[in-house]
This record gives sequence, C-alpha cells and structure tokens, in this order.
Amino acid sequence: MSFNKRYINKEVLIERFRLEGYKGIINYIGNADVLMGVDEEIQKILEISYCDDCTTKKNIQIGKIIDGE
Repeated sequence: MSFNKRYINKEVLIERFRLEGYKGIINYIGNADVLMGVDEEIQKILEISYCDDCTTKKNIQIGKIIDGE
C-alpha cells in the first residue's frame, strides 16, 4: 500500500483550469491521499471543483477566483 501525496500551487491549478476547466483540476488531483501547499484560495477552488453545481457555474466561479474578482 502506498501513500500518494500531491504538492499543489496556484500556477499549476490555473494552467489545468485554462486547458480543461474544472475537470482538469480534478484530473490533476487524481487519487491523492493528502494535498500539500493548500492555502485559502486553493481550498476554495478545490471546494468548487468537487461541489454538485453545474459545470458552467463551476467554471465561472473558479475563473473569477483566478482572475482576482
């Protein structure tokens, strides 16, 4: 059994989001057991990515966070 940790920074999440939308973020996180380097802004992006809202709403909300709105 292995322990899968993922180091996260905002630049990587932005790149993934711009290429694939919120699903790019979910794909990047994958099956990580623990996330390292998560700040409040990254936490909010992750919460939106995994919520039950519609795809368009998720992408709009994350885009606003990334753009600093």
